[in-house]
Amino acid sequence: MDHRLLDRLRDLRGSLGADLTSITRMVEDDAPRADVLRDLGERLTDLGAALLRRAEDVNAGVLAKLPEDGWLPEAGVRHRALTLAHNVGPRPLRCGRVYLALCGAACFPFYGRDLSGRTARHERCRRCQDRLFR
Repeated sequence: MDHRLLDRLRDLRGSLGADLTSITRMVEDDAPRADVLRDLGERLTDLGAALLRRAEDVNAGVLAKLPEDGWLPEAGVRHRALTLAHNVGPRPLRCGRVYLALCGAACFPFYGRDLSGRTARHERCRRCQDRLFR
C-alpha cells in the first residue's frame, strides 16, 4: 500500500471518533445535519474508491507473474511426491500464500520448483480439466 493511502486511513481513524460523536448527538437531539453526513459519506466513498483502485493494481501485478495458462502445482503436504497441477482460472482467489484452484485445491503461487523440490511438470487435475472444457 502506498504511503498516501495509509495516511488517509490514519486520518480517518483519527477523525472517526469525533464524527461518530457528532452523528450520535444529531440522532439523540433529532436534529440531522446534512453537511456532517455528506462530509463523512464523501470521505468514506473517496477512500473506498482509492482502496479498490489500489487492490486492482496489486492484483494486476500478481496476475502478471502467474503462467498464462493458469496451471499451478499443488501445495500439498506430501513430501517429494509428484502431485497434480491445478488450474487457478483467469482471476485466481488468493488464500494466504496459496491460490485456490477451480477444483478447490491449494496451489503454489509460482511456477517451477516448489518448497519440496518437485518440478513444474505435474499431471493435470482431471476435475480442473473437466471444468475448463465443459
